[in-house]
Amino acid sequence: MRRDYYAVLGVTATAAPREVRQAYRRLARQYSPDVNFWDERARVLFEEIAEAYRVLSDPAARDMYDRFGTAAGTRDALAPGRRGDDVHIAVDVAFAEVARGAARTLGVTRFSPCRACGARGRVAGGAGCPACGGRGVTRVTEPVAFTMPPGVDTGVQLRVAGEGSAGPFGGPRGDLIVSTRVAEHPFFTRKGDNVHCELALSVWEALRGARIKVPTPQGEAAIIVPPGTPSGRVFRLRGHGLPRLAHDGAGDLHVTVRVAMPEGLDARTEELVRDLERLLPMDPRHGLEKFRGGAA
Repeated sequence: MRRDYYAVLGVTATAAPREVRQAYRRLARQYSPDVNFWDERARVLFEEIAEAYRVLSDPAARDMYDRFGTAAGTRDALAPGRRGDDVHIAVDVAFAEVARGAARTLGVTRFSPCRACGARGRVAGGAGCPACGGRGVTRVTEPVAFTMPPGVDTGVQLRVAGEGSAGPFGGPRGDLIVSTRVAEHPFFTRKGDNVHCELALSVWEALRGARIKVPTPQGEAAIIVPPGTPSGRVFRLRGHGLPRLAHDGAGDLHVTVRVAMPEGLDARTEELVRDLERLLPMDPRHGLEKFRGGAA
């Protein structure tokens, strides 16, 4: 079966004649037998490129090809009204939308059936339609409803069937391909389906222990901080991360606590701290001397 002529030249079915001509010239230079003397594959490709250009550069031949394919009535023939091209767009996604999903209305620039000629490409009397250049489609920007599932990440491509460009002469639409770009969050850091954050503790909470409420991508949870918790300890909240795209469940939330030290001690509070130091003596750097000079 012959390859689609538009695919051979690497252009869309709605490409203007100038685009078709530019694509042919670029490919003809690349695969010309004059620069590929012994490459049989390049010779075959060049012949295929030349044939595709011969058809698509002739308005009448292109019109027939779009309606009936390479050989009307044979098994190589394409169905009348070829499928339109896929449309690719990029969408910025907020972190909250990743956590919950979102319904969006997107402004999509695509080819749609020409209203002036009813997608026929011709007006009364058989003349080519001036509104669409005889192609049966015009380029417009239209609203498209789109439901984004929870759990998407930057670079994910979501396919919306039948919302791409319409094909020439009443052909079916291609698909809409939505690429997502997820914005960073000021508090949460994403690592796959897991989420990391840092939580400040007062020195008193770290000493005595506490029950602390923590924001999560889905709402709020609580962690129990044991007495004597050191700065840097990580608490894992299972299932409080982000939803797994196309799967059940969610990742985990990893909370790293940082002990905040009080500032602006006056004479009285400094004396209280000294009393506390005498009651709870510590030597956190015990044993470091053995590593002097790089000893192991």
